Amino acid sequence: MQQYKELLAGCHREDANSQRILYDLFKARLMGLCRRYTNNREEAKDVLQESFIKIFRKIHQVTESGKLESWMKSVVVNTAIDHFRKKNVLKTGPIDETVTEEVKANAEAQVSDEILMTMVNQLPDGCRLVFNLYVVEGYSHAEIATMLDITESTSRSQLNYAKSALKNKLKCHDVTQYYEKFA
Repeated sequence: MQQYKELLAGCHREDANSQRILYDLFKARLMGLCRRYTNNREEAKDVLQESFIKIFRKIHQVTESGKLESWMKSVVVNTAIDHFRKKNVLKTGPIDETVTEEVKANAEAQVSDEILMTMVNQLPDGCRLVFNLYVVEGYSHAEIATMLDITESTSRSQLNYAKSALKNKLKCHDVTQYYEKFA
């Protein structure tokens, strides 16, 4: 905790070494967060870069080192939302029912994080965004509605659509049947 305190003070002074250490310390965790909100690694890198630019510009807003990581995560989530707004993709689109051969090959053995990530990334952008905000980040439908400038019912609808699509993808590859054997 003392390390974060000194690191935050250095970043407040715009010390390049402190900024580099902060970047190195959090880039992997924040990249994982970016990957949940984007279609591919390149897009995630763009969101991560935009996020760190915002983080370094606004780091003076953080006065307690204990709140640094959660503040940085909220910057990343908001940057990802801004990214989607720029693309104007908060609409439900068609679901790609095809699943990669990698998913088929691994479905009977296990559903790894990477396979689930692939399935979630195949969701239409608006559904994926609401799914991540609600299921992964724990925001309420009211909070999501405010963040995305949509209604709560649209948030609920997008979430239900995402859950249904994921369930169909899992059923399509007998993954649910495989796991029901062990229930």
